[in-house]
Amino acid sequence: MVADGTRDLADHVTIEADPVLVKAARQLDPPRLRQAVAQLAQAVDPDGTDRLAERRHERRGLWLSPTWEGMVAVDGLLGPEAGTTLLAALEPLARPADAHDARSGSQRNADALTELARRALEGGRLPTAGGVRPQLLVTVDLDSLLGRPGSLGGEAGWAGPLGPEACRRLACDGAVTRVVVTRHRGPVHGIEDGFSGNHDPATDHTDSAHPDQPTLQARLRAAMALLPPTLGGAPRQPLDVGRATRVIHPAQRAALAVRDGGCVFLDCDRPLAWCDAHHLRHWLDGGPTDLSNLALLCRAHHRAVHEGGWQLTRGPDGRFTATPGHRRHHTAA
Repeated sequence: MVADGTRDLADHVTIEADPVLVKAARQLDPPRLRQAVAQLAQAVDPDGTDRLAERRHERRGLWLSPTWEGMVAVDGLLGPEAGTTLLAALEPLARPADAHDARSGSQRNADALTELARRALEGGRLPTAGGVRPQLLVTVDLDSLLGRPGSLGGEAGWAGPLGPEACRRLACDGAVTRVVVTRHRGPVHGIEDGFSGNHDPATDHTDSAHPDQPTLQARLRAAMALLPPTLGGAPRQPLDVGRATRVIHPAQRAALAVRDGGCVFLDCDRPLAWCDAHHLRHWLDGGPTDLSNLALLCRAHHRAVHEGGWQLTRGPDGRFTATPGHRRHHTAA
């Protein structure tokens, strides 16, 4: 640490400072020693230290890239001021939710960074892009929203697709725009009828062992036709575009805040700002958007209900009960 912190100083300065630095190394742990060496370097060579700080500032950067697994890899370098600013913003959001929070520190930091970005979007104070306020935009077909078998989920941009249940979760408490489209069939970029490769439709429509079931190849070709055009699907032409409709209105959100106060899962004390409004019976399945069919869930428990298989019900006394797959009950106040 001392050698690295003094390598840009003149040799005679390093020799003179050596006794002080050795004493500091005996008394301080590495992070504090790094700070002490930097402050000593600033004292003996302020011009050189400023030049070094400028070179380090030029190295700053943040890199985000999609992985083969559909995740997003984040890497970067931040300066002292920027790094401290980010840590100060993440710290209150990255605290364990309770004594039973099983997330690792890195998982809590990842969730905190996501929550920070989500709040920035919801705050509405970011610059517009093309005249539109920046938001998470998901394009999903109706079959996926209805949870029908064989549906493919939705598109959320360059990072990767979202599963059908994730799309249903986001549709619980968001703005929805209806777009009716038609798909153009025919040869497109070497793809015949939205399918790739050569095939004989007369020979592969059904499975010989199960005549009433389509073959894997037929199911794959059917799925291929539903893909977006950029991934080989048939081009889509919008026929009708409706107005964006907010599923949960502000007045209903205020009423939920008064009634639930936060996440309704038992022992969860995540506040209102961490919560989405969840439909006990999804509005896509005919569930009404009224208070008797709504509950506030934090992001983690909202995901547990949709993607994790938990069932949330509300009893006649107004108390919520969450039931996991192994049928043990968590009763919420």
